[in-house]
Amino acid sequence: MKARYIRISTGAQNIARQEEKQSKDEKVYIDIVSGSVPFKNREQGKELIKAIEKNEINYISVSSIDRLGRNLYDILTTLEFFKEKGVITKVENLGLESLINGKENQAFKLIISVMANIAEMERETILERQREGIAIAKAKGIYKGREKGWRVLKIFYPSI
Repeated sequence: MKARYIRISTGAQNIARQEEKQSKDEKVYIDIVSGSVPFKNREQGKELIKAIEKNEINYISVSSIDRLGRNLYDILTTLEFFKEKGVITKVENLGLESLINGKENQAFKLIISVMANIAEMERETILERQREGIAIAKAKGIYKGREKGWRVLKIFYPSI
């Protein structure tokens, strides 16, 4: 059976772009979680892993490699797990599949390593810009940080 893995970072984001090439015979797994969270720790990532281990899934589509994660090690570990289980991974924006006739696609391996590195660098750049923006806002007296106890409130009142 085929599966499609979709990840967005926040509920405010739209999944339409990632659903665009979805076929009717695919089981869809959607996570709303930061790409910095390891794949195996994501709610739907765990479900997909269980389905693979039960031999229910043998083909996974993702719109781009950064949907699997923003950490090189995590992406490569996830792809290695898929390969060991004989699961073909298709990265749609590259038009590449991980296995061809049961053998590892060397072009996939090379390009994915580069793209996963770029995804990780992109995450670091985002965090660096965020830190710079906060420092500037603090210097101007605009940003004072999160209110104390906010995280606890968010747990009990998720709509905040």
